[in-house]
Amino acid sequence: MHLPDRFSSATFDTYKIQESSQFKALEDARDFVEYIRKRPTGLRRKVKTLFSRSAAPNWKGLYLVGPVGTGKTHLLSSMYHALQPDIPCAFLHSSEFFRIPEHPEAFARRLARTYQVLCLDEIELDDPANEARLIVALKALEASGVVLLATSNVEPEKFLSAEYGNDRFRRFLNEEFRKQYKVVFVGGDDYRRRLSKPGFAWVGDPSVTRLAMRRSYEADHRKKYWMEFEAFLASSISTEHTRLVQRLAGYDTLYLADIRIQDANDALRLLRVVDDLYQMPAPPVLYFTSETPPDAWLRPSDVHSTLEKGIAEKFTRTTSRLHAMCEIEFVDPESAVA
Repeated sequence: MHLPDRFSSATFDTYKIQESSQFKALEDARDFVEYIRKRPTGLRRKVKTLFSRSAAPNWKGLYLVGPVGTGKTHLLSSMYHALQPDIPCAFLHSSEFFRIPEHPEAFARRLARTYQVLCLDEIELDDPANEARLIVALKALEASGVVLLATSNVEPEKFLSAEYGNDRFRRFLNEEFRKQYKVVFVGGDDYRRRLSKPGFAWVGDPSVTRLAMRRSYEADHRKKYWMEFEAFLASSISTEHTRLVQRLAGYDTLYLADIRIQDANDALRLLRVVDDLYQMPAPPVLYFTSETPPDAWLRPSDVHSTLEKGIAEKFTRTTSRLHAMCEIEFVDPESAVA
């Protein structure tokens, strides 16, 4: 339950502000740290604390929401650093949280024995059962005196449970959430697209892109692995997820040929692996080919069901990460050499 290595140096001072909402989010994050520091410990105690600029109710947590690549996790990590070690904080990615086998109430009680704050990164929208588990956990955390600091690309009113859940869940997300948690919007452009890229991707006609990647593969003297996308999908079904990720992470370079997302299910299988690899301290360098760029693989505007839209919204983060991992080149068919 510790901060990932990639955010070990994240601080408020190193947060790069691009626009006004980010400036306000930075101020709100700083203020919330002071709010937590002044907040009396103990279960369900009434608190009346002032932010530096406005009166604050008895907040149960802070929820940073906005598009991908705007630095929400950087702000969350900065809050973690600003509170530790005086106020013990646990840090979890939502995927880790959802894999915890114990009941949410038992988890909250166990967490409260050691930590006063839970930093929960990237709350996701793709599984009503996980959302229900999260809502139960939020209530249990509050009852145990644990403050929640969270990030998400999804506003609470757009959770699946806000539309399809039981009356209690719908009321919580649509009416109570913003009264109990300070919701802060973090806007801006995707910073990951401006990063230097360790990997490469060839986009265009398969006969040309495969040839280009094959040349790169043959010249690569590192520990490498070539995988057809169809084989990847089959492995994601036949192999337990953690084992598959660990196997792929054992290579220095990973070549994924002919990525073709045909539906939300394909996208979900790819994003789970890409997201887990991306969060590793030293992931394999990724190379891939595709007829179309990642931004066109699964767009929210192209799907119709609420569940598919949730996966498509979540996939925008994976697209952002692919742009951070790979320089993407559109290949001219005339560049092919017989």
